[in-house]
Amino acid sequence: MARYSASGSQNLPASSTPITALTIAAQSTAHQNRVYDINIANVGAPADLVTLHTIQRITAVGTAGSAVTPSKLDLADRASQSAVGENHSAEPTYTSATELLEIPLNHRATFRWVAAPGGELVTPATNNSGIGAKAFHASANTEWRVGCMWEE
Repeated sequence: MARYSASGSQNLPASSTPITALTIAAQSTAHQNRVYDINIANVGAPADLVTLHTIQRITAVGTAGSAVTPSKLDLADRASQSAVGENHSAEPTYTSATELLEIPLNHRATFRWVAAPGGELVTPATNNSGIGAKAFHASANTEWRVGCMWEE
């Protein structure tokens, strides 16, 4: 299996509606992705506040403000077959009740999740299916960044 990495940012407005920073989804060639490493950090002004970050399955990618080109971790591998987007202007379609991770994170902290062997987050082998990383805070405006590593 080939391995890739990508990261994305999103400005998080004060709202009770979650905002997506990064999506990774199968496009044109249906395949599974196995996410094994996730990094989350606030890159805005630090404050003693907590934002709820959620990693959840998606069935449609929404509209990304910017496409992200995944980086190959092994230069001998083929280009990624996943569509990756950041700074979404229209939210992806999240599958209800499929929260894979929920992380309440202080704005001054950085979070890293690494899968135990066999514990990767696996997406369905269906076009437009994948994962999205979203966050919300009801009263803070800040910018946050998420990075993922996966196999396909």
